[in-house]
Amino acid sequence: MGSLQDQLLKAGLTSEHKAKVAKSEKRKAQKKKKKGATSDPSDLQKHIAQTKLEQQQKAEEQNEARKAEIKEREQVARVKQILEHHNQDKIRGELTFNFTYNKKVKELDVDEPTKNALSKGRLAICVLEGQFFVLQDEPARKVAEVNEKYIVFHVEDDSQGPDENDPYADYEIPDDLVW
Repeated sequence: MGSLQDQLLKAGLTSEHKAKVAKSEKRKAQKKKKKGATSDPSDLQKHIAQTKLEQQQKAEEQNEARKAEIKEREQVARVKQILEHHNQDKIRGELTFNFTYNKKVKELDVDEPTKNALSKGRLAICVLEGQFFVLQDEPARKVAEVNEKYIVFHVEDDSQGPDENDPYADYEIPDDLVW
């Protein structure tokens, strides 16, 4: 006695063509099962959708990084233009003005009017690429609008005047204490 397929063929309940198709389908199903492939097409679609989503997220992250880099370059270019255009060239003198930068005391040789202007907030010291620039108050505020990290020293103008409750308001500060 043969297989069920042979018995159905002899009885005339099926044709040879249908038998071959059924055999090949069975063989394909067994191959997929051995390889670990799923016969469910929805799993494959889910995997493809997940892969596309991951690729899209990665592309968005790269775009954001690229946009941030471009914005940073634009900021640096804008600040550089302001600093070079508004830099005070005729400030060099015999006096030394001390200020802190990166937790270190730096010195800048200036003349008397420049030192007074720096102390009162009419001038500011900015830095870009390790080079110090002395700017007037208004351009320094424009630089601060772009990014505060470029401003090294800028005294805020105290337009209120002396405090009314200050017990030492009547005393003048000696010159040797001003550095």
